[in-house]
Amino acid sequence: MNAVTSFFRLLHTLLVILAKTLLAAMVLLISANVFMRYVLNSGITWSEEVALVFVVWFTFIALALGVKQRLHISLCLLPEKISPKIDLLLSKLTDVVILFMGYIMIHYGWILVQFTSRSILPATGVPASVLYFPLVLSGVLVLYEGAMDLLGLDKRDADMDDKLSQGRCASDA
Repeated sequence: MNAVTSFFRLLHTLLVILAKTLLAAMVLLISANVFMRYVLNSGITWSEEVALVFVVWFTFIALALGVKQRLHISLCLLPEKISPKIDLLLSKLTDVVILFMGYIMIHYGWILVQFTSRSILPATGVPASVLYFPLVLSGVLVLYEGAMDLLGLDKRDADMDDKLSQGRCASDA
């Protein structure tokens, strides 16, 4: 189990770096294209397509990291003073729903990857499946996080969680 948690910890760290890089690259690429279009009257022909790929990858990486940090949308419909047993039951139900969503993302994401691998993106010539693969990757991470939380296993990543949550409000933590 140590090897699995170490692998996912490394993967999460690399994905945070990739997400930051994608966001910066997307801003630079779009800014350069806007400058070229409006100042030099010529744009970068592949910039919109590449920016779309970057935003899709960034979104699904952020989704997986959001599940890791439990940043998903939640509603506080029940009073805060419910019994600990019911609170635990609701937490486990949340984990089961997260597992199900991770499975759906992997299953249908893989179908989309296979289906779109036969076509290419027009400006770059890259297989169109590059747009759908992050759905599968994110699904694997969501499934892992849901399983670890459901089983109550320590992921040994408290220090990484602290780093990721530094930008959150005190009331969110």
